[in-house]
Amino acid sequence: MSEERDLIEAKQWHLEKRMSEIIATFNKNNIEGLYVKDRESARTEIFKRIPANATVSHGGSYTLRELGIAELLTKGQYRYLRRDPAMGEAAEHDIRIKSFSSDVYLTSANAITKAGEIIAVDGFGNRVAALLFGPKRVLVVAGKNKMVDTLEDGIKRIREYVAPVHAKRRGWDLPCTKTGTCIDCSDPRRICNKWAILQRESDRNRTTVILVGEDLGI
Repeated sequence: MSEERDLIEAKQWHLEKRMSEIIATFNKNNIEGLYVKDRESARTEIFKRIPANATVSHGGSYTLRELGIAELLTKGQYRYLRRDPAMGEAAEHDIRIKSFSSDVYLTSANAITKAGEIIAVDGFGNRVAALLFGPKRVLVVAGKNKMVDTLEDGIKRIREYVAPVHAKRRGWDLPCTKTGTCIDCSDPRRICNKWAILQRESDRNRTTVILVGEDLGI
């Protein structure tokens, strides 16, 4: 049992060391970065940064779904701009537009590099656009599985893992669900239409990245 405990502690030490290095890079890039050990701590840090009565929105994110963010926002004292396919395409589009003027926008990332680069890919573009401009404050939540060494590794992760897995879970008959990797298809349902890379913020108070010591999302 002692050897098992020592191994667990060594792995945790290595993870926290890696995370601390990325957080230091975020700080140099004028982005607030912090590390939390689990999803409960992540939820705590998220809601510390959302004031009462704030207008809040988010893009589609399996990470946020696993954290139960939508349910918590519904119960809280917030002006929650929530999209719902049942509301119809026009109304859903209207929510996307209104989200750009929200006080707080929640999202995840498809990859985060050691250099503190946040890589996000989207089908419609609303999520990547809000990451770069619009909302007063952006909270990016990412599990340890999103960490990569370089920008090239992040792009590779998206093309060879994120895109095909996302399409497969939705049951879409796309080329990447046959090959297991992106082949730059022209299908209207493809998720990798629009890319964003956030390297640095001009406003120190705009973007916060919460790194979680668990696997979250895709």
